[in-house]
Amino acid sequence: MKKVLCAIIAWSFVSATNATSYQAQGCGLGSTIWTDGSNLMHQTLGATTNGLSGTQTFGITSGTSNCELDGVGGQAQTVFIQANRVALANDIARGNGATLASLTRMYGCTNLDAVGSELQKSYQVIFPSVNTTAPIINRTITDIIDRSSACI
Repeated sequence: MKKVLCAIIAWSFVSATNATSYQAQGCGLGSTIWTDGSNLMHQTLGATTNGLSGTQTFGITSGTSNCELDGVGGQAQTVFIQANRVALANDIARGNGATLASLTRMYGCTNLDAVGSELQKSYQVIFPSVNTTAPIINRTITDIIDRSSACI
């Protein structure tokens, strides 16, 4: 049990270091409960709460719990793509869907139909293999959106 608890705490600290613009515990439920991240106890409790509740990823993808949607260099989009890869691939293949709509908003686009159509046409470019990483998928989608007039 002690090993599991230590692993969870260690994982929480690793998760917390990915959120650069917030307190040491990162964004997520832990940052809303333990708002004073100025001491080690609050940082530890915040990071542990984030790790145990799994709300940091949700906060990053939804822009809640002190998380920003625009992350550094598309970090939020990359996390969202990684967490929702299968659903996103299915939505892009169809040209619409809830996961694609969420990602479209994260890129700051309001015309879901146009973005969905552009990404659908580029499906093979976005997902050239099952081993394509989330950062590469994010970069490809960003390039497609930037080149097209779909994102308004």
